[in-house]
Amino acid sequence: MNPTSEIDRRYAILALRGFVETFWKAGVRSIPEFNKWKKDNIKYMETAFGYEKKPGMPPITGLVKAFFHPKLPLVGLNYTQLAHNTLHEFPSGWTAALRLCRGIIFDNNGDLVAIPFPKFFNFGEHPEAINIPGGNFEATCKQDGHLGIIFKYRHHFILTTRGSFESPSAKLGQWMISRHANKWNWQKHFPTGTTVLVEIIHPRTQVYVDYGIKRDLMTIGAYRNSDAYSYNYNQLDVLSRELNLSVTPIWTGESIRDLRELMRDRTQKNQEGYVVQFQNGLRVKFKFETYIGLMVEGNLSSAYLMQRILTGNLEKMLLTLPEEIYDTALRMLGEIMLRISTPGEKKDKWRRLYDLPHTTSDEHFKGICRKLVHHMLVD
Repeated sequence: MNPTSEIDRRYAILALRGFVETFWKAGVRSIPEFNKWKKDNIKYMETAFGYEKKPGMPPITGLVKAFFHPKLPLVGLNYTQLAHNTLHEFPSGWTAALRLCRGIIFDNNGDLVAIPFPKFFNFGEHPEAINIPGGNFEATCKQDGHLGIIFKYRHHFILTTRGSFESPSAKLGQWMISRHANKWNWQKHFPTGTTVLVEIIHPRTQVYVDYGIKRDLMTIGAYRNSDAYSYNYNQLDVLSRELNLSVTPIWTGESIRDLRELMRDRTQKNQEGYVVQFQNGLRVKFKFETYIGLMVEGNLSSAYLMQRILTGNLEKMLLTLPEEIYDTALRMLGEIMLRISTPGEKKDKWRRLYDLPHTTSDEHFKGICRKLVHHMLVD
């Protein structure tokens, strides 16, 4: 199955619709109720999501969470941090249905009211992002704020983030679109049955790119809900002008080879990269090496370095770092290797690793330590 195709996406939406209808009919109306319900419905969830749990894979119940609108009969689905942290080792775990749990919204009748970008990957980090297709493509500038998912429901224009109707970013975006929708008569111009995806750019949503005092809702995508059709760039540009929103710029280069070369240009700073969409619907992220260096610097930790060793891309990651951070990473790696190379049994080695500073949960960190020792030592 190709989870990037529109046909498979539509099947996945039908599966999620049935899933929402099932737990809604069971009286689930809150996050605690959902968490309790899913523990009693593991097998059903595996079937609904097309999830085959193989050795080492987390249970489906740990990969999906629901969130509810405080006033309207709306429910959203989002994949969890556990999915983000673990499924890179199990590509088949990212089923088409799970990949749509990135802020997809249904009402209490099971009707789809908003569809987000499905989960997509950085170039080289997933099988589908390695063997990319040839042919025509569109590459749009990847903005570095927070994703806003906009839809119309019962004459209300609603913005949610991919995991909450009430997160700080959702509240900020809701305030921004409320003013904007009234001023530019969205009741007339917002197309029925459409989801508009925007980047919320504001000092409070800054990640790594510094936009200064800029405040903007920038269109980055749109879907027709009835058949999950994704707007092409020309259609997105027209829609943005009708709603008086800015639209993310498009790259005018001609080849993926040229784009990859651009990503290696270290004079390109304070920008994230590009999202490429191919004719078959596949999306792939390409990020500037300077941006990746900022990301790594911000996340540099013993756990991060161990995971890079386990995935085999440590050297590639190190090459993205500025010199002073590179030296810090090498010192941290030296400490990790010292604790592994010191004589003792495997359990002694991973217990020494346990003592390294970490910000993840103890159990998660200990699991990484044990995997690394098993990976590096041969019985």
